[in-house]
Formats: sequence, structure tokens, C-alpha cells
Amino acid sequence: MYWWLFFGPWTWLFHLMSLLIPKKKGMILFGSNEGQLYSDNSRALFEFIQTKQTHIQPIWITNNPDVYRQVRSKYPRSVVLAPSIKSAYYYLRSEQIVLSFGWQDMCKMPWLPSKYVNQLWHGVPLKKIGLLKSQSEIKKDYGKTADLFIRNSKNVNRFFIASEYEKKIHSAAFTISDDKFRITGNPRNDHLYMMSQKEKKPGRTILYTPTFRERGEGLGKNSQVLIHPEIDEEQMHNFLLENNANLIIRPHWITASHTFSSDRIECVDHEKEPDLHQLFKEADILVTDYSSAFIDWLILDRPVIFSPYDLQEYTNKNGLLKDYAELVPPPICYTPVELFSSISEALEDPSIHTEQREEMKQIYLEDMGGGACERILEIILQEL
Repeated sequence: MYWWLFFGPWTWLFHLMSLLIPKKKGMILFGSNEGQLYSDNSRALFEFIQTKQTHIQPIWITNNPDVYRQVRSKYPRSVVLAPSIKSAYYYLRSEQIVLSFGWQDMCKMPWLPSKYVNQLWHGVPLKKIGLLKSQSEIKKDYGKTADLFIRNSKNVNRFFIASEYEKKIHSAAFTISDDKFRITGNPRNDHLYMMSQKEKKPGRTILYTPTFRERGEGLGKNSQVLIHPEIDEEQMHNFLLENNANLIIRPHWITASHTFSSDRIECVDHEKEPDLHQLFKEADILVTDYSSAFIDWLILDRPVIFSPYDLQEYTNKNGLLKDYAELVPPPICYTPVELFSSISEALEDPSIHTEQREEMKQIYLEDMGGGACERILEIILQEL
């Protein structure tokens, strides 16, 4: 209804209003996943600040009515639904904004020079992102907003990351100067570090988290893959039955969900459970492909198995930062036989490959441990 204000010929007026309307001390606007979800690092920091006695007024902005109701039920004065005059008002009055993806997290409102931007990002990338891709690839990914995405990705005041390794990637991908980075750890991982200190009863739940392939046709196809396209539902069901195990499939948030007839297979999309880490609590083995979710999983030191069944095709389309075998710990499985064998082995001996997992954790997450929210809040308070 009000989008013409933000992208039409009246955009200049919006910028002028931002200079005239005074900022409210301590008001910070939080968003994530293009305004569609209540999740990721933004959510973790938002909820952490709600527990602290500070002069900060955190506001969650969303364009999803379901998310609006979800947040409002817990924080009735700390959420706004966009597009609306109220959301535009909050955006104009806020001193700072907090993102986990990009400018779209603010429900596609325009970047304003008066805004102090905190970028939390959403994981250590394995594939090429930003300017690490070719111009044609960038335009394919972001369409008409490609130039705007790259330009606005540079316009951050603070970029919070988990390691020196991650800093090198984002610095090159978005031409961000080193002085803007702060190595603090990821807010969403704070509770994983606490969880890792608690003993979990051995179980037999397998979590499969395939990554996003590409926008367009067949978005539901990937959620129908049962860890490998050559494994059908009957084969998967029989394997799970023989091993007294269950499979949870977590499709990417852009990918459609799917229903299976097997009582041992469940597809849990973001509508059922927005927070992937809640699924981590009950999972004993992670199976994935190119998703950086495995990096968070490393904190728990539980088995992870890789199924890059379309490695060549995916690499050609998206590009990886390194050779795949350098990016992930073992085992890497290319066939159904290898996958079934590795899962059976991990079910019987969860400690297998633990040393390799620890080596990868040191690269991606260093020795930060928990406390990321506290570190970031301290930095934000210094700027208010």
C-alpha cells in the first residue's frame, strides 16, 4: 500500500523526512529473512536485549502477519507490521537497525544515510557471495535489485562475525574495510554452547538440512529429496525401521515443504518451527550438503554427514570458496550406499571423526565460546 513511497518517485521525499524527523534515543529496529521470519541472529539478540535493563527500545519489523502475531504475543510493544505508516515512522525515528541478511530485512525500505547499521549476517558462507561472483551471477541471484544489494551491503557501520576466516570472505565479497568488523561470535549460538555442556541421552534422530538451490520453478523438489535423489521413500523408511531411527527434513526457508506417508519421516518447515536450533536439540546426526548450518552444529560435537549428490552442477551454478573437501569434515558421501553406511556407523559410534570436526570448528568459530549477545550489546551501547 505504501511501497510507492519507498521505491517510486517519492523516495527523495522519504530521505528528506529522515533528516527532519528527530531520532528517538535508544530505538533500534530489528529484522531478518526479508521481513518474512522471526529468526536467526537478529532474533537471538532482540530477545537477549529484552531481558536487560537498558535504555534500548528494540522493535521487530515484519511484513508477515503470522510473525507479527507471534512476536506481539510475547512482546506486545516491540513489534510493527509493514507496510504501514507506523512502520515507516519507526524506521524514520530509529537510531540503529540490526540485520541478519541485507537491506530486505527492513521490509524493503530504502537505506538512509542517517541510519547506523549493524550487520549480524546468517552464517559462514561456503559458496561464493557478493562480489566474489561474476556480474551475471549477481544479477541472476538478485535481479533488478542486484546493484542496490551490493551497494547497500557496503553501507554498514558494524559487521559482527565469528572468526578471522569469515572476515576475509565478507571483506572481499562486499568491499568492507577491516575496521568495521568485530569478532564476537554469533548471537544465535549462545544457547548451543550452553547445550553442548549438557549431556544428551543418545538417540536415533537424523536431521537433514539441504541448502537452497535456486529461485524459480521446482522450489518444492528439494524438500522431496530423502538425503539423496536415488533413495525413494520406501527405501528410506525401511532403513530407518531397521535402525530404529527417525528422519526430520528441514527445507530451506525459500523452499516449499512436503508431506511423506512414512511415520518415520517428517518435514518441518519454517512455519512449523522458525528456529533450526530447536531441531538441533533433538537431533543426533546431521546430514547436509552445502548448508553452513553444519558450522553451528559443530559446537555440539555430534556426527555430521555430507551428501553433495549434485556437487559438479552446484559448483558450476553457485561456485564454492574452496574445494569441497577442504570446506567440510568427513565423511563425504556421493552414493546411497555410502550414506546408509556412514549413518549406521555414526549411530553406533557418535565419536567417529570428532577430531576433524574440532579442527573445522576452530577455523570457522575460533575459541569464542558463548556470550556473543553480551559482547555485541556492549558495542552497540557505546554507539548510542
